[in-house]
Amino acid sequence: MVHLATIPITGTGINPARNFGVAVMFNQNKPWDDHWIFWVGPFIGAVIVAIYHQFVLRAGAVKALGSFRSSSGM
Repeated sequence: MVHLATIPITGTGINPARNFGVAVMFNQNKPWDDHWIFWVGPFIGAVIVAIYHQFVLRAGAVKALGSFRSSSGM
C-alpha cells in the first residue's frame, strides 16, 4: 500500500538495500538523516512481536493446554 500511495508522489522505495546506495550517491553529505528508519523500524517491530508472542499468544496456548489436560482425566 505504501508503494501504491507514495511512488507517484515522491518516488519512494521501501527496500533498505535499494535505498542505501541511492542515499549515499545522491545525499553524500548526510546519507543517514532519513535512512535510519529503514533499519531501526524492523528491529522495533520484531521486539514488539516477540513480546506479543511470548506474553499473549503463548499464554493463551498454555491456558488452553491446561484446561485440556484437566478435562481429559475424566
